[in-house]
Amino acid sequence: MSVFPGCYCCAVVHRRIQKQALRTALIRWCRLSNIYTGALTRFTGPVRRMLKSKKVWWLTAILMIISDWRSQCVKPQEITVDPPENVGVDDLGHLGQLDIHWTSPASLTNLTDCSMRYHLEYFNTYQNRWTVIRTVRTCYSAQFDLEKEVRVRISTLLRGACTNGTELKSPFTEIVLPPNNTGTVDSRVQGFVCVFYQKEFMECTWETGLEEPTHSKHSLYFWHREMEQAEECPQYIHTNGVRTGCTFTRESLPEFSAFNICVNSSSPKVALRSAFFSLQVQNHVKPAAIEAVHLESGLERRLQVHWDLPHESIPSHCLEYEVETREEGIGGQQLFQRNVTREMTLTFLSMGGAQRKCFRVRSRVHQYCADRGFWSDWSRWFCQPEKPPGSESDAVVVCALVIMVIISMVILSLCGLALWRKCKAREGETIPFCPLHKLMEYSKGLTACSPFPNKTRRNK
Repeated sequence: MSVFPGCYCCAVVHRRIQKQALRTALIRWCRLSNIYTGALTRFTGPVRRMLKSKKVWWLTAILMIISDWRSQCVKPQEITVDPPENVGVDDLGHLGQLDIHWTSPASLTNLTDCSMRYHLEYFNTYQNRWTVIRTVRTCYSAQFDLEKEVRVRISTLLRGACTNGTELKSPFTEIVLPPNNTGTVDSRVQGFVCVFYQKEFMECTWETGLEEPTHSKHSLYFWHREMEQAEECPQYIHTNGVRTGCTFTRESLPEFSAFNICVNSSSPKVALRSAFFSLQVQNHVKPAAIEAVHLESGLERRLQVHWDLPHESIPSHCLEYEVETREEGIGGQQLFQRNVTREMTLTFLSMGGAQRKCFRVRSRVHQYCADRGFWSDWSRWFCQPEKPPGSESDAVVVCALVIMVIISMVILSLCGLALWRKCKAREGETIPFCPLHKLMEYSKGLTACSPFPNKTRRNK
């Protein structure tokens, strides 16, 4: 800090003070004088005499003038803040996890009376916004989508005695790295999805690209923070001899950490584009389907629904449930309703027009344990009463009809067989094709079945 040369002696104070500073000091003195005068009524003895003394007021005015003079005579030293130097971005083969590093500006290396930190910004393509980090370190690791541009900018922040307590910021140093894409966009795999079943194993599947040759080969590589280098898929899923997915065991799936995946496509004919993905496995959990749902009738037409969870690794306090209700009324009308709850029991009121109520349940991990997740498959329908009204009487009618048809067929068969034997038993007569109605006439003594209808019947 430096002081102007003209301010070296108190004897020349009145010549150096500006009119504005003097006016401001006098106004402050008048305000204080009014405050102190009003306070005289509350003080007695020596204090009142001191406040009435003119010397005290003149001394106060002089001190305030000197304070204003000092604030104008003393100026902070002007400092230029330079941005960080040697800014770089390194790819260590972690499939999108890049290291950003830099060094302090050389002009601020020997600065001791100020603190220095850095303002880092990088464009997060997964969230489509800039992410801001303030740190005192000279390196930072961040996740990027290697299929898009890598954009990083950083500046220096300075605060302390050298800046008179204010924070100064340098201009940005920005780096933009283009993606290293080969092949057309349609040669990239599509329909990529990962499902973490019951937190036991995860399957990631994909479909071939639109412009991908038939004899191309897919290879999956993955990396997370507990690995030094990326590794290939431990167990591929094949469909018609083609790799269409990968299965991961639970031991290789850390939660709440970036799980980076790269699916390479290779072909001897053309260059194909690689696909990069970054996910957190706890956001891809799919619970097992609920198998047992219990319905219990209570008082005042209340119906209690509760269910049992399957044996799996998902904590019960992390699950929410969706209950679908189906009410069947008279005439086959159906009314559906859905309720979401974190309890394992729900109570419903029986509707007056409903003859039957059915329920089914499914579950998923709620927002306090994961950002998102998959719904489990629905359980089967559980109804009360279990059978629809009138189903038993309908079954009785159907059974009676079937029995009557069977009995009728047996009777007709026996009658036909008896008539055929009677016709065959007659002497000297041959039995040509004879319809049933002619057999019935023959049984009454007619000669419709005789090959000689005009001859009279012989006596036995």
